[in-house]
Amino acid sequence: MQPPRVTKSIRFAAVLAAAGLVTFTAACGGTSTPSATATSSWKASTGGTGIGLYDGKFSPTGIETSASWLGSSSSIKYAEDFIDATSWSKISDPWQLSAWKGSPFTMVWGVPMLPCGGPATQCTTNVADYNEVAEGGADSYYKTLAQNLVANGFGSSYIRLGWEFNASWMGWSVCNDSGTGLDSWAGDFVPAYRNIVNSMRSVSGANFKFIWNPLVSSNASCPGGNLENFYPGDKYVDAVALDVYDGLSQTTTSDAARWTDLVKGVNAGDWTSIAPEAVSGKKYKGYGLNWLTAFGKEHGKEIAVPEWGLDNSSTTGADSASTPGGGGDDAYFVTHMADWIKANATGPAIFWNYEKDGNLALDIPSETSGGTPAATAAFKAAFGTGS
Repeated sequence: MQPPRVTKSIRFAAVLAAAGLVTFTAACGGTSTPSATATSSWKASTGGTGIGLYDGKFSPTGIETSASWLGSSSSIKYAEDFIDATSWSKISDPWQLSAWKGSPFTMVWGVPMLPCGGPATQCTTNVADYNEVAEGGADSYYKTLAQNLVANGFGSSYIRLGWEFNASWMGWSVCNDSGTGLDSWAGDFVPAYRNIVNSMRSVSGANFKFIWNPLVSSNASCPGGNLENFYPGDKYVDAVALDVYDGLSQTTTSDAARWTDLVKGVNAGDWTSIAPEAVSGKKYKGYGLNWLTAFGKEHGKEIAVPEWGLDNSSTTGADSASTPGGGGDDAYFVTHMADWIKANATGPAIFWNYEKDGNLALDIPSETSGGTPAATAAFKAAFGTGS
């Protein structure tokens, strides 16, 4: 039986503190009003550009249904799934490869940088394992993973290696559990990343594209966590990315204000735990979509959004009294993200179509029903390929 797995980040758990200000990074409320018909129909692109879905079903069936709903089998280019993080053996020999084998989608795989003792990738960091990867002791596991991917027809997949490392919940996080500073083992990230890339590229038939993939800093970050210090170098990266969710910006409640914070990479009041270094001589307030576009162009890399999605507008989490939800059925966010993707994304843009951990799915007939009619209409207007 296929093991259960939860990989989606619980964003309300990240707490940012500065000058006595506590900022929760989950999401806040707001309703959506723009017309879904404002965006013209969109044809799936060639090259790296294209949209994809993650639906938590571990097979292509649901995504094929979604593509048909959008108007044609070519409406969706990418499918995303995550490698089981239970153990080194699970990482090196993924159980779900047979389910995806022969599917029409280019795969985007979330690859853990170390095991978590369970399928989920949200776990306490095992320092010994992290050190082992950084020192090259786990190279054989990733070489075996690459061999298995190639053998099953996934030699040209995108690899999201150590995604969302700038948050506090992953086993390879560089931020500490409270999000108030760097972990003592943050220095393991870059050598570990490089070792894994070298190991996987060494396999015959490997043509992987590696995605360097932090989270937008209006959703999560920590003091001292300058992303530039955790960039492995152009030699090891094919695409640069941010995960972007329509979530909390401290006390921001309007759709437009939340979107502005995601573009800037800041919380309400333009606050951020750390500001980026200048890119091509230009300063940015935070690690947001504007920064990502500039950084990708400066380094000559594909620009991707391997996770973007809707956060529930209801209160969530253990501290629900003080932790608002997200934008909910937010057509404003979907429309503006679609416009940004079309203008800037040259790599995969994956919508998180999975209603779990505070997220909302689209209302796709015979597939998902997230109670999101406005956002669903905006998504179809933006990406539908039918007449």
